[in-house]
Amino acid sequence: MKNIRFVIWFMAFVLLFTVLVGSFVYAVDPLQLYRKASYSPLFTKQQRYQNPGLAKSYAYDTIILGSSMTENFVPSEVGELLGGKVMKLSMEGSTAKEQRMIADVAVGTGQVKKVLWGIDYFSFRDNAVRDEANFPFYLYDDKVWNDYKYLLNVSDVKHALGALLLPKDQMPQLRNLDLLNNWDASANYGPAQVYAKWQEARLSEQLTADYEPALEVVKQNFEENTMSFIEAHPDIEFIIYYPPYSVLRQQMWYSLNPERFDNQLEMKKYMYERFSAYDNVRVYDFQSDSTITYDLDEYKDLSHHSAAINRRIVEEIADGTHQVTAANVELNNRLLQEQVQSLVINEDGPVYSVVVNVNGQEVTFSELPPADDDQVRVPLKDFALAAGIEFNYDAANKTASLTRGDREVKVAVGADMATVNGTETPLETPTKIYNGRLTGPLLQIIHLLQGDVEVDQSEQESYIVTYNITLE
Repeated sequence: MKNIRFVIWFMAFVLLFTVLVGSFVYAVDPLQLYRKASYSPLFTKQQRYQNPGLAKSYAYDTIILGSSMTENFVPSEVGELLGGKVMKLSMEGSTAKEQRMIADVAVGTGQVKKVLWGIDYFSFRDNAVRDEANFPFYLYDDKVWNDYKYLLNVSDVKHALGALLLPKDQMPQLRNLDLLNNWDASANYGPAQVYAKWQEARLSEQLTADYEPALEVVKQNFEENTMSFIEAHPDIEFIIYYPPYSVLRQQMWYSLNPERFDNQLEMKKYMYERFSAYDNVRVYDFQSDSTITYDLDEYKDLSHHSAAINRRIVEEIADGTHQVTAANVELNNRLLQEQVQSLVINEDGPVYSVVVNVNGQEVTFSELPPADDDQVRVPLKDFALAAGIEFNYDAANKTASLTRGDREVKVAVGADMATVNGTETPLETPTKIYNGRLTGPLLQIIHLLQGDVEVDQSEQESYIVTYNITLE
């Protein structure tokens, strides 16, 4: 009998404790899932948990969707430039499915009139959420019965206590909704950080290439999560933009994961075809803008740029520039491909693309090697054939010869000397094998062949260097 009473009292205590805890969390509502806080709220950086409350309980007419590439937008600035009251619902590393889920929550409030949506190719690589076992699906639905996962969550209890008890001057970064999850002030930008990440990522990118999904899978995920949402809401204005990763990110995909690079270009064409059928959708492409993507001072790694670039993106959209049309969708893709093909990576200086014209005709390369001591190297055979220079390679001696008129320049693999009609002359940078091609210093080879070079670097395209070469 005593045991039965003990069990009853214990169960009653557990029930009472549960009710008290649940009531406390409900009353404080730290994630503001049921109502906007009447006190000074303490937000959480866990976007997948915080965003549903922001979407359900706040007033706005414009939302920002996307990955970490959109986190540095300042909602009040976006509102000033594009009009409207803006709520940022970005999610770091989010998939298209996750973006669709939070978009559904926001639109379900009936107040969304405009969407600014940063679309990354990687978000369509699979049709899932990140860390599905721990994803808070219960925050995204209208089912009351599963709210116990929110009301009885230890983290939410701690969050509620912190919101009530912490002094209002503590954790200011979690009290300013306009700057929530904006990492601009804490980031270190510059070429040193970008080049370090470039070196780190070279191995991982090759491993990722082995698991690149087929283009049809990417298209299907786009249709299910993004296109179907747009089709369902013809009364909402959609502003789609492609975030400008650094040109080093694009070059890495081109060099080490070409399927991903090609799929990205194909998806931009495919998405424009789908978007262009709807009058309420505008598309903007910033990925081939060299004034952004080559400026490594504005990047903290291969992809993520400063808040200044986010603001510039909104300013450009407001001004109507960078908009994708039927006339330029192919041009944007071709320009991006030409940029990475002609990119010169110089870890001791800025990155830039090289345009080579010989007697007025442009010479194209599939890829250029990194620079050595500011010396641009090119695949010698490709250059010679395009420029009308006779080229021969002696495989046994690993020696190449370039002949123009009565002058013959010979170079050996790895040599820091060349011979011109039998006379040795030092090379400013040694010849090297890069991706199976013998490469050498472009300008010195031209001079050794008695050609003239005019270098042009216009102010309008500060990251494009043009070599006008005359060989007569």
